[in-house]
Amino acid sequence: MTRFAFRLVVALSVLGGTAFAQTPPPKLKHLHGHDLKVRKAGEENFTPTTQKVGIEFFHDTTGNAIVALSETGSIAVAAFAAPGDVKKSEWLFAHNFRARKSGEETFTPETKKISVEIFRDISTSKLIFISDLKTIALMDAPAKLETDKEPVWHHALTLKVRGSSEVDFKVAKKIGLEVYKEGNSGGLVYVSETGSIATAAAPAAIPTTVKAPKALYGLKLQVRKADEGDFTETTKTYALEAFSDPNSGAMVYISETGSIATAPLPASMKTDQGVRWSHATMYKVRKSGEANFDKTTTKFGIEVFEDKNTGNLVYIAENGSIAVLAKK
Repeated sequence: MTRFAFRLVVALSVLGGTAFAQTPPPKLKHLHGHDLKVRKAGEENFTPTTQKVGIEFFHDTTGNAIVALSETGSIAVAAFAAPGDVKKSEWLFAHNFRARKSGEETFTPETKKISVEIFRDISTSKLIFISDLKTIALMDAPAKLETDKEPVWHHALTLKVRGSSEVDFKVAKKIGLEVYKEGNSGGLVYVSETGSIATAAAPAAIPTTVKAPKALYGLKLQVRKADEGDFTETTKTYALEAFSDPNSGAMVYISETGSIATAPLPASMKTDQGVRWSHATMYKVRKSGEANFDKTTTKFGIEVFEDKNTGNLVYIAENGSIAVLAKK
């Protein structure tokens, strides 16, 4: 399951810094997988035709993280803790979230709806948020977890994301995010208009006046495909932006694909340090109904960078999906 050893030390061109490949390759341990039923928006009940989504759990020993990956390459990470022996999941509750596009001022009947099922991964005690678009997020399960409360809209953001060749925000893409207070867990759920989801801790109160996000810095990260060897000039580059959300106290990362991730906002940080390449791994993810790993199992290349401004680890998949492991 691990990527081959790298033969060369390769410099990566990134905004605000330089990163270097290292050896030896990291170790990756597969923990378990699930087939999860996920209803589409408007689908009231589970039926024999309800879609199923494959999801795998791994232990990234180099980053010391639990890494969850869906069959479409959506990624989520959490700090590692020794898992239990029961490798099952249990369904808890579900929500329908509405996500406005950038420039969509009000909610209407045409506003995009995203269905999210919430499961508990018994082995790791993490809550799995999985959408009908096959995007995922993880959350620590609280000591007291309800199952019958609806989410409450908290605030909304519009984030500008520069492309990998753009220097300023003049023609940057705008992406809308909705933020909801999830009543059963007490946490926040960020929902991008692209269907990406992320979770964060909730502040004590819902803001009475929504404040604009603050752009902190941008990053450019090269990501190799699962079967790609060394970094080259043709390796895919993704642009990311980092923002502070004054309405929640969270830090929000967003890639040019609209994939989002959150981390606690540090008390102090720098904004010009760039990233340091940490490690890379090839992940195999079985589709729903695929019992074993074999030659046809879908592979995803994932690079991991240290954000030198914060110390956070940024995981980015070859399709531009991101997740962030906050510095301890």
